[in-house]
Amino acid sequence: MRILSLAIALLTIFAASTAWAQTAPFHAGVTRISVSDEDRFDTFVWYPTDAVEIPWQAGPFPISASRNAPIAAGQFPVLLLSHGGGPGGGSPLILRNLSTYLAREGFIVVTPIHGKTPLLQRPHQIAAAFDATMADPRFATHADADKLAMLGFSLGGAVALENAGGIPDFEHLAAYCAAHPNDETSCGAGPGDKTGATPSKQAQPSDELPQTPRLPLKALVLLDPFAVLFTPTGLAAVKIPTLVFRPKQSDLGEKNLNALIAGLPYPPKVDYMPGGHFTLTDVCPPALELAVSEVCKDAQGVDRAAIQIEIERQIAAFFHSNLQ
Repeated sequence: MRILSLAIALLTIFAASTAWAQTAPFHAGVTRISVSDEDRFDTFVWYPTDAVEIPWQAGPFPISASRNAPIAAGQFPVLLLSHGGGPGGGSPLILRNLSTYLAREGFIVVTPIHGKTPLLQRPHQIAAAFDATMADPRFATHADADKLAMLGFSLGGAVALENAGGIPDFEHLAAYCAAHPNDETSCGAGPGDKTGATPSKQAQPSDELPQTPRLPLKALVLLDPFAVLFTPTGLAAVKIPTLVFRPKQSDLGEKNLNALIAGLPYPPKVDYMPGGHFTLTDVCPPALELAVSEVCKDAQGVDRAAIQIEIERQIAAFFHSNLQ
């Protein structure tokens, strides 16, 4: 009996290790394309390749994906990613390792550089970046537009919800901020802004903006999203599977998450994890650790690298499952 049990255990371990080896059949490539919109901007596109990865440096950020490598044969699901905001505008490179991981998993990942673009213009950038990627001859025959999903971190979570059909309610946000003056992260110019500015002043509606583009998304992953901007009525059209990661020590008010759980027609799967808001972003390179310690430093006992590995695994599995 002991021998039989040992044999079963060994077979289980072998099967698990074989499955793990098969989950990353590609290397990662990345390119930077210019997108023509109301204002021209750039986007990084991460994608599967058979070429050997050659690491390189983008400013302070080390990147493992090879630049301009040929894309692998086949068709691949497309993931759109909206990064967070804050006073500096944010950057998709704070999620570069996640993008690289997903490219190795067989996804094309489109990550616009929003810069200081106001919230309500960011969904238009997402749509324009998607269109530009689909029109690019390198990706046109490889990107499967019928298998489209989106990720959003922080302010990017609101962008993802808008692209999925969510309608922001700024009167609701103003009322929330009047009642919760201590929630500086939600009620500044956007998550990450500690200036105490008027609630999302940079995000106020404009009659000049065209209607928010609703994309045919099949699934959403939201990384500690800025969600208090939405009411259940505004979320009624977001009828797709949603996975949410919520750090237990996030400085986004708890009502952000409560609003999402109460409002989404399909209750989201919520994964609570150790750490703060920025624990969801990549481990900082040494050049940034001192310059932006509030982004890079985690509480004692929080292992950001280990958390990232688990998050990447869950996100890839979620998208594989929902983009069949």
